[in-house]
Amino acid sequence: MNLKIKPDEFSELLSRLNKAWRVYAPSAEYRGGRFSDTDNVIYQPVSAWSDIVWQEKSHMSPNTVITPITETLFYFDKETIQIAEVDTTPMLIFARACDINAMSRLDYMYLQNGGNADYSYQLLRDKIRFVLIECEESFDNCFCVSMGSNRTEAWSAAVRFSDEGAKVCVKASELLPFFANLGEACDYTPGFVEQNKEQVRTPDSVCDDPQKIRDILTHHPLWQAYDSRCISCGRCTTGCPTCTCYSLFDVAYEENPQRGERRRQWASCLIPGFSDMAGGHGFRPQPGSRLRYRALHKVNDYKARAGTQHMCVGCGRCDDRCPQYIKFSLIINKMTDTVEQALAQEANL
Repeated sequence: MNLKIKPDEFSELLSRLNKAWRVYAPSAEYRGGRFSDTDNVIYQPVSAWSDIVWQEKSHMSPNTVITPITETLFYFDKETIQIAEVDTTPMLIFARACDINAMSRLDYMYLQNGGNADYSYQLLRDKIRFVLIECEESFDNCFCVSMGSNRTEAWSAAVRFSDEGAKVCVKASELLPFFANLGEACDYTPGFVEQNKEQVRTPDSVCDDPQKIRDILTHHPLWQAYDSRCISCGRCTTGCPTCTCYSLFDVAYEENPQRGERRRQWASCLIPGFSDMAGGHGFRPQPGSRLRYRALHKVNDYKARAGTQHMCVGCGRCDDRCPQYIKFSLIINKMTDTVEQALAQEANL
């Protein structure tokens, strides 16, 4: 079903949906932005047309509402453990193609990696549905086309926003009743970005051996430049829709230290100490080596392990958010050029 809906009708649609779903979309956090007197566009509950920010790329990904930044896993006392309840109210998330494609990466990491499914994520996953926000043109720093994540069919509805309202394509029958007596029929087929200003070549485009790529890049001097440039703030990882690292810690209650809860909280492989072991040994003490670890995981190691696509979906948020203006797309191209040069030198020996 294809409909053209006016802004006030869209608000009515959201009101109906909120009775059965938790509805999230990019929305402005007033004066919470990166620079003074700017808003932060994050995923928040929406209930009206005016709540949704569709003119620009969200600064944070849907990951923030799918896997919370801080989450209680279980409660404990001296003798018992009680698993924390998971809110399994269905979620309807407005998201762009790259973020919807990111879900397959999260699914692998939380449901398949290591042979054990994450309890909390598994309970929620079947309750998540997506409304595709159409990108009429590429945003700054996006390189989704190069990563093959500019298109998706994993949506229940699709929407093209404009100042006059929205054109909506409804694919899932479970959503049809919410559109009753709204809008008027129209012709609408969701479109996708076919070209980005930023373009990348991944290392596997010049070498089909992941271990060979690893061997060439692991100790290469190109990472030394980032020892001084990268400040290890982790902003790139918090904005990434496919990062899944977290730390575990216990919170003992003051009134009774034998009772408390275990929580997990987002962590970052770029933060000093993330890879430290008991005894004080750290695998990656320098910022450049931590950046290398992340880059290889995103465009080599994950694909080698999962056997599917690269982990990076080319959303460009890492470039958007970096206070040092480090471009991840440029890093990927440097990696590929380095591998290509190494192979050429090897062939000439």
